[in-house]
Amino acid sequence: MERRRVGILISGRGTNMAALIAAAMDPAFPAAIALVLSSKIGAPGLEAAAAAGVPAAALDYRAFADKDSFEAALTERLEA
Repeated sequence: MERRRVGILISGRGTNMAALIAAAMDPAFPAAIALVLSSKIGAPGLEAAAAAGVPAAALDYRAFADKDSFEAALTERLEA
């Protein structure tokens, strides 16, 4: 079975993210976690993702002119 590559969006601790990463450790799980993105620089979940070996990054929503620009940047990172 081919596993889907999945990106996770967080804004804080990433409690649900941690559960998904743990579940994805099982080869039978239908997805592999490819990336964790946060809308907040320094979100604790980013460190947790990196500790689990998952690439993690933040895009500060305040750095964008509007919501559409921020969402376009998120989409670009997820599709990379």
